[in-house]
Amino acid sequence: MKVVRCLSLLLHLGCLAATEIQWSSSYQTILGFGGAFTESAAYVFSKLNSSLQSQVLQMYFSEDGLRYNMARKPIGSCDFSLASYNYDSTSGDAELADFSIDHDLALIIPFIQRANATLMSWSKDTLNIVASPWSPPGWMKNNDNPFCPLGCLHCQLLDQYQQAWALYFSKFLSAYAEQGISIWGITVQNEPEYCPTSYEGMNFNPQTEGSFIKNYLGPQLSRDHPDVQILAYDHNKDHVVEWAQTIYSDPEIAQYVWGIAVHWYTGDDFPNLNTTHNLFPNKPILATEATEGDMNNWVVGFIDWNLILDMNGAPNHAGPDECEGVIKCGSDGMLLADTDNQIIYPQVFYYYVGHISKFVPRGSVRISSSVEGSALECIAFLTPESEVVVVAMNTGDSPITFKLLDIVAGQPEAVKDILSCPAGVFISVVKPLLLLRLNGSSYESVHTQVPNFSV
Repeated sequence: MKVVRCLSLLLHLGCLAATEIQWSSSYQTILGFGGAFTESAAYVFSKLNSSLQSQVLQMYFSEDGLRYNMARKPIGSCDFSLASYNYDSTSGDAELADFSIDHDLALIIPFIQRANATLMSWSKDTLNIVASPWSPPGWMKNNDNPFCPLGCLHCQLLDQYQQAWALYFSKFLSAYAEQGISIWGITVQNEPEYCPTSYEGMNFNPQTEGSFIKNYLGPQLSRDHPDVQILAYDHNKDHVVEWAQTIYSDPEIAQYVWGIAVHWYTGDDFPNLNTTHNLFPNKPILATEATEGDMNNWVVGFIDWNLILDMNGAPNHAGPDECEGVIKCGSDGMLLADTDNQIIYPQVFYYYVGHISKFVPRGSVRISSSVEGSALECIAFLTPESEVVVVAMNTGDSPITFKLLDIVAGQPEAVKDILSCPAGVFISVVKPLLLLRLNGSSYESVHTQVPNFSV
């Protein structure tokens, strides 16, 4: 990364210099953005005609779309599956002789393959896929059930099947590799502190998950798949500090763990992200079910949930207690599809994410930015092409007009822009984005419009 101490950007709100953006203060390196290849998403995708399928792939993975380069894939079924399934239903098959991913061949694997091909048609990136289990086969658990109807104490991995469960991960990774799909990383357990009664789950606490990593999963993957990253936790940010302290305090566990994964359902909890980073600055934090704001607090990547669902926010095999609101299971997808009339409806969050994912490629570094005394929020990045990308959001009820200045030594007001952000608008204020390209010893200021991303 090229750092030039003399350069800064100032956002002036009214007459006040309220925001300073400094190249010389850098934070985390960005891994990427993506969504989840659930079976529900793959099923809805399969119900679209070929033209709309191509449109979905372009909207997410092309140069003109969101430029997604990450993804999440459940290992077996989750709530957003057509039904509960696993890859070895033979009770007691500790050697996993009957292990098979045949279930995924019809819908999920073709969807992933086409997405990866779309990305690679214009980019050197491949999809960094994070795979996460919701539950082992029921026969590996102390309740003989993929769900948790009797609570967390009766929804745990049996000791005699810990090695089999570690082998299950390895076989999954090998089977997907045979289909030309490389899995970048795995989380040990989706939401280990939540024990759902009507869909798949399993309970770990920090100590039991750490023990499983140290004695079984870590050694297994080190032998069979040494390039696959292991991420701990994969649950809400409210308890991330406790989990990180337990996992990382034992070197025999920490040696196997690349970083920690978090979800957002208990709220922002941004101080916990900062505490976790400050305690363990060399262990990245990845948002695997993400929310806005995380990247200003050390998160290296943003993975949303279902890529596409039907107009009911479905299909979802969870019980009725899991589904509420006007539509059956909530609009848990950036794209909703009317499969009867063959129409795709992008949700507003699709455009929100695009204002960042389109302009912040893998390898970008977050740089210092702050706003004082205003409803305007911002974030800034330095890209691998030595471009500065500034993204802003008006969280208030009134429009904000502000001045964007490019301050260079000896030229205190080399570039001025007066920008306006309507009330309640997220990121559409970034028209134009200010891109500063390093050109030898001088700077060329370039202003580019953000096409098709006005909300």
